[in-house]
This record gives sequence, C-alpha cells and structure tokens, in this order.
Amino acid sequence: MKTTIKNIIKEFSSDKNYFSLKQFKTFLKRQNYKYSDASIKKYLKELIDEKNIFSAGRGFYSKIPNEFIIDASSINSLIETVRQKFPLLEFSLWSTKQINFAFHHTQNKFFTFIYADKDSLIYLRDFLIDQDYSVFLNPIKSDLVKTSFNNENSLVLRNYIIHSLSNSNISPIEKILVDLFLETDRINIIDISEYSRIFEYFLTNYCLNLSALLDYAERRKNLTKIKQFLTKYTNPTIL
Repeated sequence: MKTTIKNIIKEFSSDKNYFSLKQFKTFLKRQNYKYSDASIKKYLKELIDEKNIFSAGRGFYSKIPNEFIIDASSINSLIETVRQKFPLLEFSLWSTKQINFAFHHTQNKFFTFIYADKDSLIYLRDFLIDQDYSVFLNPIKSDLVKTSFNNENSLVLRNYIIHSLSNSNISPIEKILVDLFLETDRINIIDISEYSRIFEYFLTNYCLNLSALLDYAERRKNLTKIKQFLTKYTNPTIL
C-alpha cells in the first residue's frame, strides 16, 4: 500500500471503533510523518464522504456506521401533554423504557425524567399530578424507598441544564447516558456495573457524538467519570 496520508488514516483507523484527531496527530509525530493540518483534515473529510470512517463529533471519528435512532413512542403523548399546557416551556424528556433493550437484567419498572427550568418545576409538578401522574420533584434515594415505579405514569422532575443536547424535547442518547449515570447514584436505578454494560453497549454498537457527550458531561460536572468509561471502551489515548 502506497504511503499517503489517506492510506495512513485508513490503516490507523482499521482496528479502532473510535479515534480522535489529537490521537492521530500524536501517532504521526511518533512515526516521523509530517503532514499539514489542512492535508489531514482534507483526507479525513474525503474518507467520511466515502463512508470509510464516520464523524463522531468535533475532533472524533468512528468506524461504526450505525446511528442510534431513539424510539420516542413511549413518551410522545407526555411530551404533547406538556407542550399544550406550557407551549413556551423549554424541556427535555427521556425514559428508561426507551433503552430497556440495552439492560443486562430485565427491568420491571421504568423511570421517566423531565428536565425543565427550576422555577417552572413546581408548576409542572402540580399540573402533572392533576393529570394522574405520580410525580417526584428532585428526589433522592430516601424519597423513593417506599415507591413502586411500576407504570409509565411515574415521573421524576429535574433542573434543566442548558446545552445543545437539551435543545429537543426528546433527549438524544448522549444526554441519556450522562443523565443515567447521575441517576444511578441519585436514586439507585441500577448499579454501576449495569451502567457500565449499558455504556459499553451503545458505544460499541452505535456511532455516538463523543464531543457532545463530553461537553454535556462537563456541564453536569461528571466529565472525569464519563472520560473513564470512554477510554475503557475505546482506548486510553483517545483523549
């Protein structure tokens, strides 16, 4: 194979689910290859256009072609209910039912989370209670000890964190993975080993937006932990 920057990228990425531009440049330096940033980016884009590699967010690339399309059928009616009552409210929503297939152990109860501005949460809570939902405003573990989450009418309300991943009412998987990590500790949805398996499942089966994942983790003050999972299931040098 002729030694061109394009072929070097192809060979470098061949055994990696994910890699970063920073990681690739480090590799080039160690191999004494000298290419301009413009040349590297040109051929990365060309390989993306050829579907040899795929964009995984700003500065990240993947060999995984599959994009995770989240199923919102279980939350669409709730989204519409909130929209009708609060048409100007910015909120995002997700349910563990949407990712139930990724759990190692079958779940017999589901958690639905709504994120909105903290000043609006009390009004949202009162409205949803009137709609026959069982609603918990910023609960901790002890608040839920005697609570059975055995239907889709049980909701947890949390403060909204401003971020690009929160622009849609339907939370993307990158946001869900960060939020789920927080809730694993906050209300003991699952243990950390189960969370680790879920994170690995999505990271190895789908092309995630790693830059968005890390940016959101930083906003949620859990960047270090998410980085640990990321490097565990990709490679230690990706960051």
